[in-house]
Amino acid sequence: MKNILILCTGYPYTCDTGIGYHVSKVLEEMELPENVELMEVGESASEFPHIIEGKDRMIVVDAFQTKEEPATIVRLKPEEVPVTVDGVTDIGKFHLMETLQQISVSGKCPETIFIGVVPKDTSTLCEELTPLVKSKIPEVIDLIMEEIVKAS
Repeated sequence: MKNILILCTGYPYTCDTGIGYHVSKVLEEMELPENVELMEVGESASEFPHIIEGKDRMIVVDAFQTKEEPATIVRLKPEEVPVTVDGVTDIGKFHLMETLQQISVSGKCPETIFIGVVPKDTSTLCEELTPLVKSKIPEVIDLIMEEIVKAS
């Protein structure tokens, strides 16, 4: 069995950027296969290279500001992950991508896929998702479960 890590990231206090946090809360209530480890790390994903290194597969769950419409579910390869938003560096994603590059030097970087939702509201200070983005959580969970099945 492949060793899979689901890494839920994002800042849970700025509306839709908290999608990873909210997905992690649903996943915590589910019975995941024993080869799957779940971590909710907020914006600190880059601080866990020792946990990431050596996994066979990693699924990162977050909000991704792509050119698609808000609430669009995205599945991205590492080279497709936007690390800048409106010309400003997304520090959390930048550091995670840098961490993955550093781990790849050892040859122990997991095959990584990024799953998430294009946020609608990233500036309101609150712990709630917009209803449109919140409605996408079941589909995100389904996509994560498909990735687990494919990788196992």
